[in-house]
Amino acid sequence: MSTWEPVTVDALEAIVEKQLSNCSTAQQTLFTGCRQPFYPVPIHRLGQLEQVLVVAHLPHGLLYFEDVEDGFEVGELQQDGALHPHSCDQLELRHVLPREND
Repeated sequence: MSTWEPVTVDALEAIVEKQLSNCSTAQQTLFTGCRQPFYPVPIHRLGQLEQVLVVAHLPHGLLYFEDVEDGFEVGELQQDGALHPHSCDQLELRHVLPREND
């Protein structure tokens, strides 16, 4: 049985690049314009404060990788400075980025 480890920046970079290739041209353009150097933010998980990596600032919130769920989510920092997850989705970039016709 393997032990869970947080995602590394290098591993997340590979995930982003792979999944970005499955996005539409419009989604790729949007992501390129909103992309940030990956940085950690606190997140509440099961009563504990942990960290996730933000990958982009979208118009409707922070795009981050939820490494426990192995997927992307969008959220906003709350007054306590942390994300409060509202779902346990395992979304790919193409499902999280706004969709427009190419």
